[in-house]
Amino acid sequence: ESGSFLRAKFWHERAEEVWSMASQMPDPEAKSTLVEIAERYDALADDMAAREATLHHNENPPVPDKDPIPSDALL
Repeated sequence: ESGSFLRAKFWHERAEEVWSMASQMPDPEAKSTLVEIAERYDALADDMAAREATLHHNENPPVPDKDPIPSDALL
């Protein structure tokens, strides 16, 4: 697994922890702050995952399709 993927996983896991804390928080202001933190962690993880996908895509560019063979060329 690549570093970006592992970092994305790390931040998604941190977000889950903070979501869990927020769900148990009785103080509305503290709960709101925790929700904002969790959302930022999720956004950070999503950004890292997107970067990883872009890097992986650039390392393995798609093979261009060959021109189709005309049906009369098969005869």
